[in-house]
Amino acid sequence: MTVAELIEKLRLMPSEAVVLLEADGGLARVAGLNLEKSAAAGLPDEVILFTDAEE
Repeated sequence: MTVAELIEKLRLMPSEAVVLLEADGGLARVAGLNLEKSAAAGLPDEVILFTDAEE
């Protein structure tokens, strides 16, 4: 999924909804994101979502 695809899908959701990430059979609230620039020519940059470590 690209950032544009993610934005389009999120645009259809209620703006007050909480974003969760499914991992290891559970759910955790997304706390933020980082952009990782590609070190290799021709490979796309990546957006990494991270969760709240307290959940």
